[in-house]
Amino acid sequence: IDLPEGYRMRWVGEGELQGEAIGNLMKFVPLTIFIILAILLLLFNSWRKVILILLCIPFIFCGITPVLLVSGQPFTFMAIIGMMGLIGMMVKNAIVLVDEINRLQTEEKQSPYTAVVEATVSRVRPVLMASLTTIVGMIPLVTDPMYSSMAITIMGGLTVGTIITLVLLPLFYAAMFHIKKPVNA
Repeated sequence: IDLPEGYRMRWVGEGELQGEAIGNLMKFVPLTIFIILAILLLLFNSWRKVILILLCIPFIFCGITPVLLVSGQPFTFMAIIGMMGLIGMMVKNAIVLVDEINRLQTEEKQSPYTAVVEATVSRVRPVLMASLTTIVGMIPLVTDPMYSSMAITIMGGLTVGTIITLVLLPLFYAAMFHIKKPVNA
């Protein structure tokens, strides 16, 4: 094919295009992580709380991996996009819980143990509702050929992520800040 000057043509496959897209996306991951760290640090003014929130992120793979295997979906570029969004949702849910623990300790002067328990109980509904609406919102995309891996990634990861936020995060908080159940409680 004769091409006008300044134009060129090359043959590429889907794998090469996906590799380029992932490479372009990964260029921004360090900047994104830095921005998340900066916002969390400004919000909580404590590296331990930032680390606590980030500690929950790797556990979302316990939801992503099995659901992709069971559904037979590959870990595509769209699944990576879904995973990036899922990390944001996990951080948001963790912020809601940790902020409530802080509020109960500082404003209402509750003991650390009581604050962790009450914050977790009071945040069950908001965290569950936010997660459930997102999961239900992904259902129409499950049958879509292009977006199904993203939808399944978000649905599986958010299901496990919600459990992590409501069960593991309070446990990690208590362990990191050496909070023990009072003897008389």
